[in-house]
Amino acid sequence: MAAEDKKQSVGPVTFVRQVRAEGNKVTWTSRQETIAATIMVIVMSILIALYLFSVDAVIGWLVSMITGLGGQS
Repeated sequence: MAAEDKKQSVGPVTFVRQVRAEGNKVTWTSRQETIAATIMVIVMSILIALYLFSVDAVIGWLVSMITGLGGQS
């Protein structure tokens, strides 16, 4: 195995310093942006759930009408 294939190991203190340095480079979103994005995800999830429920109900109704099964006892 060549020397350049080996990964250089670092001590825990150096590792923590490197992690903090990388964390400082990140552009973090503001609290307001995070809340807005969370609300949008929740709203879109509800809309998609309602759409899928509606499509499932219509397809179920169509299948029961075509096959004559369900709904009447």
